[in-house]
Amino acid sequence: MIQRLFLLLLVLSVLLRAKEYNDTVMDIEAKLFPKIALLEERIANNPSPYLTIAIIYTEPDYNVAQNFKQKIESCYPNKLRDKKVLVTLAQFGLSHIVDTDALLVLSHEPRELEIIALWANKNKIVTFAYEPAFLEYGLTASIYIGKATKPYLNNSIIKKHGFVFDPYLLQLSKFTH
Repeated sequence: MIQRLFLLLLVLSVLLRAKEYNDTVMDIEAKLFPKIALLEERIANNPSPYLTIAIIYTEPDYNVAQNFKQKIESCYPNKLRDKKVLVTLAQFGLSHIVDTDALLVLSHEPRELEIIALWANKNKIVTFAYEPAFLEYGLTASIYIGKATKPYLNNSIIKKHGFVFDPYLLQLSKFTH
């Protein structure tokens, strides 16, 4: 009996940690995040023929990460500008991520979000947050989807870590911090 109760609690804790994702929001973000990434000067001027995006997920969100990857790849099956969009999946634990231009960060605990942001900012990697509220943990950009769709940029992170975005994006965006 105690083993069953323990197993039930374990399953419930995993299920409760999973976040619900909105398919329409994912569709919009899948179209816009790669475009915004190419508006960052370092990425735009990189001679590589690829725009690499790693989706950082936790185990309960693996299917969401797969879905996001497929959405991005279907939006950009050929090239975006002059770059082929390559999307990879990675669980929290960033040491194995190399040579990526941007991270798309799904739901994580606040401390994990801070660790991801610190690592990415130190390595000059643009981070996109599924939720605009995650910008408070040091991620670079997100998108607010409501009556109007608007990019959100973390102004303090952009200035502190030297990210340079196209002036057009800056005019359209709302700044946090």
